[in-house]
Amino acid sequence: MKPDIKGLYRIQDKDYENLYNMFLGAFRNYEKLVGAYPDWDDRQAAIEMVVAFYLAYDWKYGAAYSLDENINEAIVVCHSDQVIYSPEMIEAADCENERFKAAAAKLPPEQVDFWFSFFDEFDRKEAALDIPKPHIYVDYVAVREGLQGQGRGSEIIGRLKEYADEKGLPIMLFTNGERDVKFYTKNGFEILGITKSEEYKFENTYMLYKPKQKTE
Repeated sequence: MKPDIKGLYRIQDKDYENLYNMFLGAFRNYEKLVGAYPDWDDRQAAIEMVVAFYLAYDWKYGAAYSLDENINEAIVVCHSDQVIYSPEMIEAADCENERFKAAAAKLPPEQVDFWFSFFDEFDRKEAALDIPKPHIYVDYVAVREGLQGQGRGSEIIGRLKEYADEKGLPIMLFTNGERDVKFYTKNGFEILGITKSEEYKFENTYMLYKPKQKTE
């Protein structure tokens, strides 16, 4: 079952292009890939692959929300029982779609292989963490370039927390960089664990929001 978050705009098929482009702009300086792809052009192609692949998966198995129809910010969520990434589910979601292939074509074959190895290592590191299940998984949170710092991210996270409190489910996400860790800490998240890979040059901080206990 897909999350149904009250008080937010459920992003529709007609909004997909707008959402996709908003994410590309917001993740232009995606910290997780800086070490793995030091060349700017290569990194932008890798980011396009990330957004094309994982947004397609989330669109199939989760839901995307914004504060309103302008899609100046968005949060993409799935219930943890859908975050499996099996070959069958990836194929059904058409993750390696035309956008993904067009981005991959900008890289030499060995860099494309590296991209898949990078995220395989990412998943192996994550599997070693003690992540509570079930949970609500946040794959993307972003605010359009030029509109950050206005409280949009906190507002949309606040709505998700209300949903989590209602369902009695924790929220799990990962992030990169001290600034983002501070942002989620300010919004009620705790550090669950940190994964690192020297080979693929990434460090992810996993964060958890624990739902408020309901009172009788």
